[in-house]
Amino acid sequence: MFLLFKELVLPFILISLLSAGVISVINIDYFFLENNLSEQSLTEIFQQLLLLASVAIFSWSAYKEQESRTFFILVAGFFGCMLLRELDYYFDMIVHGFWFYPTILLASSVIIYSIKNDEFLLRSVRSFGQSKAYFNILIGLVIIMIFSRLFGSGTLWKDVMNEDYHHIYKTIIQEGLELFGYLFLFIGSFYQLQEIKNNQSTESTYLPLTTH
Repeated sequence: MFLLFKELVLPFILISLLSAGVISVINIDYFFLENNLSEQSLTEIFQQLLLLASVAIFSWSAYKEQESRTFFILVAGFFGCMLLRELDYYFDMIVHGFWFYPTILLASSVIIYSIKNDEFLLRSVRSFGQSKAYFNILIGLVIIMIFSRLFGSGTLWKDVMNEDYHHIYKTIIQEGLELFGYLFLFIGSFYQLQEIKNNQSTESTYLPLTTH
């Protein structure tokens, strides 16, 4: 019974609580901080922190897992490019659009590395595609890249609300959905972290004893 609760009910409760947390962050930004979800809002900061955590987890996974290193570097690099794009506000303080240059440098670096070290890449992709980590990351990416853009489109809400439309509605919907998507990205990364830890503990269990 406890296993049933742990595998089926507990994830539902945790994701529900985290989802409520997304709404709480939006409320704090809009009603208490009154920042209209600007580039320096709590919503944006949490998005960046969740992305940073995901980059760190897959970078650590690449360090720990030699066979899947190339694939994990690709994933960490992809998330890193997303993070650099999210930090465009700060890069614009240097030159407008400056985020593009470190992003293209990072993308080029991980692609070149993967081309040179592709021996186990296909096997790693297949293995990852069957994991809980992939399923949650896939949901997160769809929400961030597709659903938030379509459902948060200003054109859609202008047509629905007509003269009652205000730009802040679009911002709240789009940024809220993005934060929700980044949450799933982090959940998937957390599953990846668990998988690496389980692998490490299994390997240590079966290490042969040395004799003197």
